[in-house]
Amino acid sequence: MFRDGAAGRPDKSAYAMILAFAAALRSTCLSRKVGCVIVRDAQVIATGYNGTPSKTWHPEEFPKPCPCVGGISGADLAMKYCAHAEANALAQSAYRGASTSGADIFCTNLPCIECVKLLITAGIRAIYYVHGYPDVSGLRDRYLSQAGIPTHAIAWSKIQPHLSTLARG
Repeated sequence: MFRDGAAGRPDKSAYAMILAFAAALRSTCLSRKVGCVIVRDAQVIATGYNGTPSKTWHPEEFPKPCPCVGGISGADLAMKYCAHAEANALAQSAYRGASTSGADIFCTNLPCIECVKLLITAGIRAIYYVHGYPDVSGLRDRYLSQAGIPTHAIAWSKIQPHLSTLARG
């Protein structure tokens, strides 16, 4: 048996983050590919990626370009065509009847303020991320602190070697 981290085997946080990056490959957003997974009791209970709701237009089919293309990240979120990965993962959890209370979320990007509000309400215990994301509201860190939800940056260097191993076959 291999222990986590032994013989090139990713530990559980790296494994969850690799799955988040795999989910991001499904993104239909035209400006940023984001993915996430929700993990409770060491099991993935939901995945999400940023994109338009199922059974609706693909962003390329809209009559005018999405404001996210060339816009300011984190600004005017209500005007964007795609739902965020975190919101989609929470919706998937609800759809399947899987409680997120006490779960952790692994996101390719630090969640925006709107997603943070949803994550707090859904009972998420901790947030893990690789890339930052702007907080134009200035509220994200305050809300997370008040709710007692820690954020943990995972270095790309912890993920990348495992992806390279996969690429080699």
